[in-house]
Amino acid sequence: MDLRYLDAGHVEHPTGTLEGLAVCTEQNEQIGCVDGVLIEPATRRVRYFVVDTVRRRHDAHERCVLAADSPVVLDLSERTLRVGGVIDMEPLMDQVQPFSDEDVLTALFRGSAA
Repeated sequence: MDLRYLDAGHVEHPTGTLEGLAVCTEQNEQIGCVDGVLIEPATRRVRYFVVDTVRRRHDAHERCVLAADSPVVLDLSERTLRVGGVIDMEPLMDQVQPFSDEDVLTALFRGSAA
């Protein structure tokens, strides 16, 4: 799967962007904040949320990915993305490229004119 990173400040929803959105468990325990998304340009689908987590022991930040098909609820009043069930996050892959102008063209004109 060919994925591209898009910063949370560039991902819009009906009341704004994903920038600064907290990521919490159903029990309101904060996991981190939405840093961005990983998009598959050819299908124009968000595949993962990129979450900036804080490790409590060392106050070290780590970017992890949360599958976009995980059960989540966007609470707009509290600017929170609540993750239901088991939270399965993996470290962000370093080789992911940022979303580019070429990716925009791929998303717009994904079929070939044969």
